[in-house]
Amino acid sequence: MIVGNFGRKDLFRRYFNTESKLANGFIRAGHHVLCFSDRDHAREANIFSTQKLGVKKMQAKLIETAAHYCPHLVLFGHADLIESEIYERLRANHPGLRLAAFCVDALFRRATMQRFAARAQHVDAAFLTSADRVQAKVLGIPAGRLFFMPNPVDPGMETARVFETPRAALRLDGQFLGTGIERREEQIEAIRAALPAAYRFESGGRAFATTRMDSTTYLERLADAAVCPNLPLDDLKPEQLTYLYSSDRIAQTLGQGVTTLTIAASRLADLYEDGVVEYADRQDLIAKMITLYENDAERRRVGGIGHRIAHDRTNGARVASYILAISLGESEGAVSWPTVLNDG
Repeated sequence: MIVGNFGRKDLFRRYFNTESKLANGFIRAGHHVLCFSDRDHAREANIFSTQKLGVKKMQAKLIETAAHYCPHLVLFGHADLIESEIYERLRANHPGLRLAAFCVDALFRRATMQRFAARAQHVDAAFLTSADRVQAKVLGIPAGRLFFMPNPVDPGMETARVFETPRAALRLDGQFLGTGIERREEQIEAIRAALPAAYRFESGGRAFATTRMDSTTYLERLADAAVCPNLPLDDLKPEQLTYLYSSDRIAQTLGQGVTTLTIAASRLADLYEDGVVEYADRQDLIAKMITLYENDAERRRVGGIGHRIAHDRTNGARVASYILAISLGESEGAVSWPTVLNDG
């Protein structure tokens, strides 16, 4: 049973979110999944359609739903509306039930991390898409309870194979899709100014006041370009460049077969090996984008490796099975990423 942001109100906007990928992953791994949207149930529980007024009724519905479903595991995503007592009631009502939580935001998002750390006090295992032990330590999560998980890829969502298409046959040579907050727009401007005049580069998805991009339009747009720089919010703040952290963009670009450039400080090559191109700074990023522009065979080779590793190593079924094994206290088996982040 997964509790999180499955919002029916605007599901089409982000149907490829991590909760949905994990739900698919558990199913592909042979399990049955019931998805429970805390936000939707809270909104629908009152005539004003506000989450705040519907929290108590939503929590009662969760307890009722669990009583009917009798889950073995309840996995909480960004379920900020669930109060502490609900975890204990679930355990009391279902002896042997295991609880887990995950968070896909960055460690430097302090408010989000505080809420995640509060949830983690009540669960058997907590999972982060960052593997920075030093920053994770300040969360105060009990030893042996915090684990790394990679951003999952779903073969039914990320279906493109951009690396198979010659650069000249694509609409763009490179692009970045995402918000322009913090130093993002500054990074994009530096890239745009330094690329050759013939280089077809675009940005979108709210950067520079462009329109938000959602749903299948976003995934299809990703497949328009040969390469994508996976830009951090601020490339000049070391505390934001934590070990193995990326937004879920990394799963979307690699999953679509787009050759992806990532900042070396985050060391994502430890997970994706030669399937990503690491760059040291903005100048190095631009130089490597130009190299891939001039050597399309190399661009396609790297894109193919990244696509294979992302779909094989970090597919939703594998990540879900890993979460289940850890949460049940079983051996996690052979995985190709770091596991426990706070073993004491």
